[in-house]
Amino acid sequence: MALVSPTRTVDTTANEPLLAYTLTTSPDPLKASPENPQAPEEKGELQIVGSRHSGTPADVQWIKVKVPAGPMSPDLAADLAKVTPRISLSGWTARLDSAAKEFVFTPSSGHASIGPDTGFTIQLSDIPVNRKVGTSPITVTESSRTGSSAFQPRATTFNVGKFPADFYLRNLICTPLVINNGGDVTLNWERSANATYELLYGDTNLNVTKDTSKRITNVKSDTTFYLRGTTGDASNPVVRILSAQVSVIKPDLEIGNLTVHGTTRLNGATSTKNLTVGGTANLTGATTTKDLTVNTANTLHVRTIEGSGSYGALAIGGRLTLSTEGREVNVLSKFTVAGTTQLNGATATKNLTVDPGADGYLWLKTGRLDTSAGTHLNAYGTVGIFKNSSQTLHSNYISSGFRETTYRADGAGFLTVVMTCLYFTTNTGWRELNAYFTAQATTAGVTHSISVPQVTFDGSPQSKNQMSVPVAKGGTVKVSLNNTKLSGGQGNGYFSVYWTPLGGGPNLTQVAAADLPEQDEAAEEEVLETFSADAPTDLGGEPSPPPQ
Repeated sequence: MALVSPTRTVDTTANEPLLAYTLTTSPDPLKASPENPQAPEEKGELQIVGSRHSGTPADVQWIKVKVPAGPMSPDLAADLAKVTPRISLSGWTARLDSAAKEFVFTPSSGHASIGPDTGFTIQLSDIPVNRKVGTSPITVTESSRTGSSAFQPRATTFNVGKFPADFYLRNLICTPLVINNGGDVTLNWERSANATYELLYGDTNLNVTKDTSKRITNVKSDTTFYLRGTTGDASNPVVRILSAQVSVIKPDLEIGNLTVHGTTRLNGATSTKNLTVGGTANLTGATTTKDLTVNTANTLHVRTIEGSGSYGALAIGGRLTLSTEGREVNVLSKFTVAGTTQLNGATATKNLTVDPGADGYLWLKTGRLDTSAGTHLNAYGTVGIFKNSSQTLHSNYISSGFRETTYRADGAGFLTVVMTCLYFTTNTGWRELNAYFTAQATTAGVTHSISVPQVTFDGSPQSKNQMSVPVAKGGTVKVSLNNTKLSGGQGNGYFSVYWTPLGGGPNLTQVAAADLPEQDEAAEEEVLETFSADAPTDLGGEPSPPPQ
C-alpha cells in the first residue's frame, strides 16, 4: 500500500524551484479539531524535506512557509503563534511573520549555498488544527539563484487535508501481487462510513462506497489501483488516496510512444502502426505492420519477406543488399530490374534470357566467364572473338635459355601461350623429370605463369599446358620463357603464342624498347628479344613431333 497525499502544484507565475520539496504530516492524516469550542484542539505537525537534485549548488537567501490560519475550512491552524518552527540547517534562524502568516527561515549570512549533499528538514510542530474539515494550501517559497544570476522567488504548493475525527482509510492490500496474464486479483481495505469511496485503475472508475473488498478479473498488464476517499463540505472537500500494484507475467502493453535503446524480442504476432527502434529489434514471430520506415543511417535485417493480398508488391526505393553468406533469394515469378544490376559474388541461374531488342545485351565488364565440366556454351549468333580467327605469333622448339618479347595491343584481345613436353623416357633416375619449362605473361602489372616438365615417363599422356591472358586496347604484354636446365640435363619441348582479337579488332604489334613509355632510372631496363628456334637434339629419348 502507498499513500498518494498530499498533492503538490508548482506556482506557474514563478520559475520552477531550484530545491525539491516533499511534505508529510503527523498524524497522517491530520484530524480537524472538534467542533465544540470547549473541547481542546487537535495538535499536528508539518515536516518538509528539501534537497538540491542538480549537481550545481543553488544560492538561497530565504525559505518561507505560508500556513493559512483562521476559523474557515481552507485554514489549517487556529493560531500560528502557538506553532514551533525549526530548520535543520546550521546557522539558520526561524521566525513568524504574523502579518503574512508565514514562517521565515534565513541563513546567518546574506545567502547560503545548498548542493546535492545538503539535505535539510523544516518542522512546524504543535500546530493547533482548526475545527473545520477541508483542504488547506501550504505554500513553500524560496529566494534562489544559480551562478551570478539575480535572486528570484520560486514557489510550490502542497494541499493538506484536515479530516473528521472518526475518518479513516487504511490497509489497501492487493492479493496476489504477481499474476499470469488474464488472471484475477482481490483488493481489501479498511475505511470509515462517513465518506464516499472510488476505486480507479486504467480507464475504470468504480463506486465502492459500500464495499471493503473488490475482485478484479482478467488483468492483462501491470496495474496500479487507487482507492480515493472523499469527505467534508462539497465546496472544500478533503481527499485521501491509497494505492496498490499488481505485476503481470508477460503483460499486454498499450502505449503512445515506444523508444527502445536495447534489444527487443517479439516472439508472437505483433501489430504496429508506427514503430521507432533506436537499438536492435529482433522479431522472431509473425509481425504485421502497416508502415515500416528504416532511416538512412539504420539497417533492416530480415530472413523472409513475403507479399500477401493486395499488398503483394515489394518496392525498394534505395539499395537492396543481400550479404549473408549461405542465404537464398528465391523469385518464383517475374523479376524485373529497370536499372543497373551488379552481382559481385557467385551467381547461379537455371535460365537467363537477355532481351534481344536494341537495348538488350550481356556485358561482362570485369572478371571472367567460366563453364564447369560437362556444360556447354552455345552461341546461336555471331561471337566477336572468333570473327577474324587467331594470329600465330610464335611457334618454336624450346631447349635452354631465357627469352622475352613485348607486344602492344592495337585492340583488345586474348594472348594465349601453349607449352608442350616433347620427350619421353623410361629412365626413372633422370633428374630432369623434376625440371620444368616455364612461361610468363605480364600485363597491367599482373603476371600469369604456366609450366610443363622437361621430360615425362614413356607411355604417359603428353604433358601440355596453356594460359590465356586478356590485354586491354593500348596496353602492353610481356611474354617470357625460362628454359633453364639442370646441369647436364636433357629434354626438349615446344611452345606456341597466339593472339585472339575481340570483336574482329586489330592484332598485336611487337614493339621495341624505344617505343615503350620511359621507365624510372632505378628500374631495370626491359630486354626485348625475339623468340629463336632451337632445333631438337638427339638426347637418347623418344621425341614427339611438334603439335599441329
